[in-house]
Amino acid sequence: MADDIEVVRKDVFPLPVLIYGRPEGDDTTMVRARLKQLEVPFVEVNVEEDETARRYVENLNHGSMSTPTIIFGDQEFIIVEPTYDELNQALRRAGYEA
Repeated sequence: MADDIEVVRKDVFPLPVLIYGRPEGDDTTMVRARLKQLEVPFVEVNVEEDETARRYVENLNHGSMSTPTIIFGDQEFIIVEPTYDELNQALRRAGYEA
């Protein structure tokens, strides 16, 4: 009978990484480079080209267009304009080696 039950786990690691950023922004460039260096898979959304994404980021940041805004998992946690150390800390929290 237990075989008929589907278990959905929310504690699956590592968490997916989604970046809302500006392609030429210094902070976004740093984040992108660090993720590539560590071979962390990520999806990047350009807020300059995607109006819906821009509004979403502004909503998350109380009206401010702060980039990069990085979402881990299904919004398990979000970081905004992280420093190098803050990014590494967030990556470790999300289950990556950083």
